[in-house]
Amino acid sequence: MTHTNPGKRLVLCAGMQSSGSTLLSWCFLQRADVDGVLDARFDVLPQLPKGVDGSRALPWVKMTIACFGLADAMAYFRDEGWEVSPVLLLRDVRAVFNSLLVKEYGRNSTTADDPPIRLRLRRFKRDWEQARREGWTMMRYEDLADFPRETLETACRSLGLPWDEGMLTWPKRPDQIADARHGNVTFLSSLEGGGAMKCLKKCRPLKLTHLPAEDLAWLEEEFAEFNKACQYPRQLDGIAELPEGRAVPTYEASRRYWRQHHGFREVIKKLKEAAGFGRA
Repeated sequence: MTHTNPGKRLVLCAGMQSSGSTLLSWCFLQRADVDGVLDARFDVLPQLPKGVDGSRALPWVKMTIACFGLADAMAYFRDEGWEVSPVLLLRDVRAVFNSLLVKEYGRNSTTADDPPIRLRLRRFKRDWEQARREGWTMMRYEDLADFPRETLETACRSLGLPWDEGMLTWPKRPDQIADARHGNVTFLSSLEGGGAMKCLKKCRPLKLTHLPAEDLAWLEEEFAEFNKACQYPRQLDGIAELPEGRAVPTYEASRRYWRQHHGFREVIKKLKEAAGFGRA
């Protein structure tokens, strides 16, 4: 049996990849009473940084749902003796799938460390279903972007936290956060020029340019209840012509394949050069 210490609490936040979860994590880590992980690697169970033990600030960990679901990470931290307060960020899955198809980390592969996109979304769906049953804190990305104060205030009340204006004014630098190594590259680059608040901007109408027609049909059937409960359109109107077929997962899309083939070839090439092969 797992025993948790009621005084040893952490907040574990998760969202789909390309769901805007780095923005949400950044807002919470701007609080004076919170510190932790801006964005954990998606293929490794998240770890608390050294010194973040709950003695000085409430530990916060944000992960993306891909190789592990939120429920998986909750069980892991509970085994370590933590009382876990889960937070789940929602977003229209059609926007997520469309984005992942052109993102470097969206590798639509068949390996455990780069799982198929459909499998990642099914893991998210299971987390959402459990969140509904157990009353986890949830919010929509679209509400965070359009109504940041109201959305963050509601989340704070759900977590039993007082309001902290720093969640909107963003007084901390990345080096003032215990672990800010990872996170959305576009978002983090905006911090360098002092334009981070531009990330809190109104959502634009959803445009699908990469999502194949069969994947769109699967999403609208698989997530029909999710769309209804979250007040997302059941079907999208006025969509331009989409690519035919579906995005088929392949082993060749994985990092494992790249390391085995391209990486190995580069090693052999350098060894041959060192031995004098190929010289005039």
